[in-house]
Amino acid sequence: MFNPPQDRVIGKRVNFMATCLCDAIFDDAAKAAVEVLRHFGAEVVLPKDQTCCGQPAFNSGDFASARKVLKSAFRAFSENDWPIVVPSASCAAMLFHSSKIAFRNESESERAEVDAFASRVWEFCDYLKNCLGVEKIGGSFSARIAVHNSCHSRGTPTPEALRSLLLSIEGVELVEFEGYDDCCGFGGTFSVVMPNISSELGLAKVNAISAAAPDIITAPDTSCLLHQKGIADKNGIDYPVMHAAQIFRDALKNGGLL
Repeated sequence: MFNPPQDRVIGKRVNFMATCLCDAIFDDAAKAAVEVLRHFGAEVVLPKDQTCCGQPAFNSGDFASARKVLKSAFRAFSENDWPIVVPSASCAAMLFHSSKIAFRNESESERAEVDAFASRVWEFCDYLKNCLGVEKIGGSFSARIAVHNSCHSRGTPTPEALRSLLLSIEGVELVEFEGYDDCCGFGGTFSVVMPNISSELGLAKVNAISAAAPDIITAPDTSCLLHQKGIADKNGIDYPVMHAAQIFRDALKNGGLL
């Protein structure tokens, strides 16, 4: 379970952490997230020196390297004390939860710095609903949507926020499927270290979701979508994926609100 700090920093002036996968592959998801945030009244800045959250090193057990990357993130977002919005449940969890594990044996001053940084971190859907107070996205998006909640969203407000915001859009129908809470097998570096197990878990997830015949598969994590889409394509399975932010953005556009 990944529990965010109880007293997180709130506010409408925010920093946006684009994440490695958005930078390399899902650039439209990052753009959509920023458009949606601004539509609902947030002032968004993008610190230019940001890189990675440190998750690959952390998941590989290399805490020393993870700490170096995390310290770089601390510096990149040090120009202000605003909330940090992340369009990735796994990256957000790395920053507000796993970072504390990486620094648990370090000095008291370093742990205090980690705690202060963690209190600023919000996953995108969680921030929309529980900081900005968005109850309704509005607009329209006619589609049957299957929602994959990544493992790193467990214990966080993200799953409930994502589902409620999707249901606030006219035309959206959520599709249930077998093994709703099962892992898709990505697991960051797990998919590299244990490729066979990872692929089998991913194929089982893809088959379960495909059996429900959704129009769109969405998630709060681009990493899970990348993994599932790759497995689906390899096996000749039609598998249209969209990050939650892209659905919200398109719904607003369809309704003439953006």
